[in-house]
Amino acid sequence: MKNVLIIGAGISGVGAAHVLLRHNCNVVISDLNNSFQNTEEYQVFKKKGVKFYFGIQTSEQLKGIDTVVVSPSISLENILVREALARNIAVISEIELAFCITKASILAVTGTNGKTTTTKLLGLMLKNSGKKFAVAGNLGVSLSDKADLIDEKSIIAAEVSSFQLEFIKNFKPKTAAILNITPDHLERHHTMEAYVQAKARIFENMNFENCILLNADDKYTNELTEMANKHTNVCLFSIQKNIDNGAFLDGEELVISYKGNKINICNKNELQIKGKQNYANALAASFLAFFSGISLEAIRAALKEFKGLPHRIEFVRKFKNINYYNDSKATNTDASIKGMEAFDKPVILIAGGHDKGIPLSEYMKKVKEHTKELILIGEATERFEKVAIKEGVSNITRAKDMEDAVYKATKFAEAGDIIILSPACSSFDMYKNMAERGNDFKRIVNSMQ
Repeated sequence: MKNVLIIGAGISGVGAAHVLLRHNCNVVISDLNNSFQNTEEYQVFKKKGVKFYFGIQTSEQLKGIDTVVVSPSISLENILVREALARNIAVISEIELAFCITKASILAVTGTNGKTTTTKLLGLMLKNSGKKFAVAGNLGVSLSDKADLIDEKSIIAAEVSSFQLEFIKNFKPKTAAILNITPDHLERHHTMEAYVQAKARIFENMNFENCILLNADDKYTNELTEMANKHTNVCLFSIQKNIDNGAFLDGEELVISYKGNKINICNKNELQIKGKQNYANALAASFLAFFSGISLEAIRAALKEFKGLPHRIEFVRKFKNINYYNDSKATNTDASIKGMEAFDKPVILIAGGHDKGIPLSEYMKKVKEHTKELILIGEATERFEKVAIKEGVSNITRAKDMEDAVYKATKFAEAGDIIILSPACSSFDMYKNMAERGNDFKRIVNSMQ
């Protein structure tokens, strides 16, 4: 790896560039955007000899290149990726680069929903243990950059996505978890089979000194277990049943069960994060930490201390005895269902945005069961409304934007009601990202008088 083309100048691409420059590589960056976001960093890179291509990408950019590093947004259909593979040029993701340059242990978390919460919670457990650690990956921090700056005694809590796993070769976590798999990113993977296969790559290089943790309550676990058993040890976690090797919810107690030992960690009521999905996240993080030698004291302290993350069933405000929740991170139907099911009464749901093309029938059956009003926004409105009507949802209102949605929801609400933004869509039709969408929702709610 000497002459490297990085495709994509976002967080992953920039992090990879810093790493490669520290390892004396010649770096070329190609990005479809017409400029580099950070002008100061751009000048630093230019002074270090980095070559840039902005805008249209052509195969000429591969001249003299021996390795291509792709950012998560770059798919197999990208012209440079296709041409590089045709020329037998190595194409790797940034997480593969991270693995190449570090001797630290990697604890990897993937899945459709709950990745960031679980990874951050795991990071807090590592912090409480006193060990050297880093938290990085698909949560907005370059994994390769962090991995390059820590020593072999450190532990990395890494969130990894299906996009990143598509381009691994030797990536091998010490232990890893697949939290769940539900329909998502079909615009990228096209089929659920391809999506599941991408997630399964997380354990393809593991051996029997390692462990993959799977969700016993997930529909794809039998298939994944059969695949993983050829490579590594399989452990399970569950909030519905007892587990021999792994972690489970025993009544109200979070329990680790391993090699004949049953260890009570804490009561679920001691957690500051609520809801079934968060109990599952807590179990997964606890087992990953336990398997990696983190003390029970450090695990327990983190579970009781962790307050959750913004935009995930986040309480915003009580106004006129109406409770408002921001669940903007719910960018797919399964996450939105979990948002609705977090409450013991029907909610007023604000949903819609950039349509990922995910099947909606089962989702709308849940909407019918768990909502008293459905407010639709964004480009997904027409398809969402059509399927909602087909599945018997009768109380549907269209809104022109977020402000209109909040005020219409408030108009329908009565004292004691819950209004939740849980879109089941990405945000790119109206916002830069889910955080901007969630912050706009909070701004509107907090400005009401």
